[in-house]
Amino acid sequence: MRKFLIIVAFLVIAAIIFAGCTTTPQPVPQPTPAPLPPTMVVTTPAQPTVPAQLAQYWVLTKMAIQDGTAITYPTNQITLYILTDGTLNGNSGCNNYNGPFTLSGATTPKGQGISIGPLISTKKYCAEYSNQESMYQNILGKAMAYNVDGNQLSITATTGDVLIYQIPSSLVTPKQYPPEG
Repeated sequence: MRKFLIIVAFLVIAAIIFAGCTTTPQPVPQPTPAPLPPTMVVTTPAQPTVPAQLAQYWVLTKMAIQDGTAITYPTNQITLYILTDGTLNGNSGCNNYNGPFTLSGATTPKGQGISIGPLISTKKYCAEYSNQESMYQNILGKAMAYNVDGNQLSITATTGDVLIYQIPSSLVTPKQYPPEG
């Protein structure tokens, strides 16, 4: 019996020791995340849709330069094709060009607000047309307003210079570029 009491005492002591070694896990405190600063949402105003009357193929018929006091006529065909995706392209007499444009939606004394560029262009040199081509691209790159009146488009630059285009089918006597003969 003595053996029995020793075994029971040993089991009781072992149970006490094991019970003291096991503890209920305490939750570890989690740090509270710092509040996030308010999120700034930047919205870009939607660009006005490109009117169908503007999004067409145009042929330059004249340039009113020196604030519109001097009229010059192209000696080679100059074209402009305005697309509904906000880009344009054409041929400036010798070189092809293209670039983006933005309609501001504002009405100005010269028409509806527009900005064009930057324009990129091929780099062929055509001595006969280089001055005309440079003048044309310079005016087009400084566009500030456009106006469509039936089959005619005018683009006015910040310098006061104006480019005047026609829809090809509306030209009374279509020119051959370069002139035949």
